[in-house]
Amino acid sequence: MVLMLGTGCFLVLVLLSIMSLYQWGHAILAISSKKSASNQRSARTTRFLILIPAHNEEDGLPETLKSLSTIQYPKDLVHIAVIADRCADDTAKVARAGGAQCLERSEGPGGKGAAMSWAMQVLRNEGTLFDALVIVDADCLADLHLLEAFDDALAKGHEVQQGYNYLSNPWETPFTRVIAVTSVLRNFLFYGGKEAMGCSAMLSGTGMCLSRSVVDQHGWSAFSVAEDWEFSVSLLLNDVIIHFNPLARVYARESKGLKQASRQRLRWATGKYAVMTNGARRLFLQGLSRGKVNLIDGAVTLAAPNYSSQASMTLFALVCSLFLSQDPAWGFLLPWSLAVLGSLGGYFLLGAMHTQSPLKTLAGIPYIAVFLPWRLSIEILGFLGFGRKGWGRTFRNPR
Repeated sequence: MVLMLGTGCFLVLVLLSIMSLYQWGHAILAISSKKSASNQRSARTTRFLILIPAHNEEDGLPETLKSLSTIQYPKDLVHIAVIADRCADDTAKVARAGGAQCLERSEGPGGKGAAMSWAMQVLRNEGTLFDALVIVDADCLADLHLLEAFDDALAKGHEVQQGYNYLSNPWETPFTRVIAVTSVLRNFLFYGGKEAMGCSAMLSGTGMCLSRSVVDQHGWSAFSVAEDWEFSVSLLLNDVIIHFNPLARVYARESKGLKQASRQRLRWATGKYAVMTNGARRLFLQGLSRGKVNLIDGAVTLAAPNYSSQASMTLFALVCSLFLSQDPAWGFLLPWSLAVLGSLGGYFLLGAMHTQSPLKTLAGIPYIAVFLPWRLSIEILGFLGFGRKGWGRTFRNPR
C-alpha cells in the first residue's frame, strides 16, 4: 500500500514539475515579448466577413451587433452575417433589426460546426466578397480595434489567428474573478508564450480569424462539440499555424456562479476529451515522423491537464506526501510537493497581476476552495462522457 501510494505520488509530481516548467517558460517568453497596440496600416483594404453562429440568442445578440457596429474599421469593408440555427425564439428578427444578414437554418446535421460549414458554403455560393472571415459568438462584445488587429497580422502572413478571449464582467462575483485569472493564464501567458516561440495556439470558439485562402482550402471541417479544437488539430496536421493575436480582443459575459456555468463547462470538457483521445495521438506521431516540433507541442497542449486540474493534483500529492512523510524512503516527497504548490501559486499570482485590477482579482482567492472541487468534478464527468453532445446556449444573467 505504501509503495503504491508513494509511487503514484512520485509520478504525479514528475508530471506536475514538467508542466510547471513548461508553463513558466511560456509565461516568461510572453511577458518579455509583450506587444503594445499600434496602427501599422493607414489604408485599410481587407474585406471582412463577420460570422455569428447563434442558437436561441435573442437576448445577447443585440449587444453583440451593437459592439460590432462601433468597430473602428471602414464600414464598407465589413459584412456581418448571423446564422440563426434551429432557433425557437426571435434570433432571426433581432439579427435583421440589427442590420445583419440572417441565414436561417432548420435542416441538416445539428451543432455549431455544421451550422458554420453550411453558412460558409451558402455565402460563397451567393458570391459574398471577403478577404478574411472572423467568427464571433452571439454573446460576445468586440473590442474597437478587433479588425485592425486582425488586419495588421494578416498583412504579416498570419492566415489563421486566435484573438484574446476575456470577460466583460470580471469583477462581478468571486467566480468571475477566478475565471478572469484563468483567462489571463490561458491567453496572455500560455498562448502568448507559444506565439513568442513560433508555436501554434489553439482555436477557442470565438474571436477567430481565417484568411479567404484558408476558408477556400479547408472550409470548416469540424463537427464535434469541441469543434474549435477539432479544427485546430486538422489545421496543424496540414501545417497551418494558428497565431495568437493578443491585440484582437473579444469579451464574453461569464456566468455568475457554478450552477449557471456547469452545463457549459461540462459540454466543453466532454468535447475536449473526445478530441484529445485521437487528436493528441495523431499530432504526436505525425510530429515524430515528420520532425515537426509544432505538432508535438500541439499534442502536449491537447493532452496536458489544465491549471485547475494541476492544482487539484498538487493538493492530492501534498496530502499523500504528508501521510508518507514519516517513512524515510518517501520523505523527499513533502518538500517536492510544497515546491510544486509554490510554483503553481506563483503562476496564479502572476496571472492575477496581469488582469486590469489585481487587487479586485485577489479578493476572489478564498473562492478557490469551492472552485477547485467543482472544476475537478467537471473534468471527471467530462472524461467519462457525461456532457451534453449537442449545441446549446449558456444561460447567464442579463447584462
